[in-house]
Amino acid sequence: MAFPFDAKFKRAYAGVRPFFVKDGRRFQKNRYRNEKNMFISFLMLAAMPLSPVGNDTTEQASISVQLGKPTIQQKLFYRKMYEKKPFPDATLFYYDNGMYKIISQGEEHYGVYVVRGHVNDEEYSVHYISLPSSDWGGKTAHHYLKFNRKTGKFTQQASWEDDPDIAPQYGDFSQEKNTVADPRPITWKTHSTPEQQRD
Repeated sequence: MAFPFDAKFKRAYAGVRPFFVKDGRRFQKNRYRNEKNMFISFLMLAAMPLSPVGNDTTEQASISVQLGKPTIQQKLFYRKMYEKKPFPDATLFYYDNGMYKIISQGEEHYGVYVVRGHVNDEEYSVHYISLPSSDWGGKTAHHYLKFNRKTGKFTQQASWEDDPDIAPQYGDFSQEKNTVADPRPITWKTHSTPEQQRD
């Protein structure tokens, strides 16, 4: 079968005069053959089907995040709950680099937060983004809480992809020093207090 680009390559080399009477011709001929073979290889590569994404057996990429130094710990006592998360109490462990861990009767995950104000102010608010976990269907969730240390009360507005319009929640809270440098072994079963173990 004739290579369809022979004419193109021959025209490209038609006017080239060899540098040497004998070796020069061989060099030009080899150069023509090599470039033609390279072009064929490129066409074959372009025609190869791509592997489907579903057959990719490589592991998913991951990142590691370090926890900062422990700062405060909060216990939340909900008076109005989200019906899909009917857990009346929760504990939050804060770290100074914006990381937190939360545990409750039905949740345990990590996330990041940003404080508006200061946690020692009489009133302050916090934005939370939970890291993807099974608690939220492998996705993230956003929570916005306002705290009043004078009254010991908080309000909460939550949202996530599967339920963007969660009704407002509220409750009481307590705040103390966080003494847990490594929260990884912390669970509700091991660290909930008697006042939190409500039905």
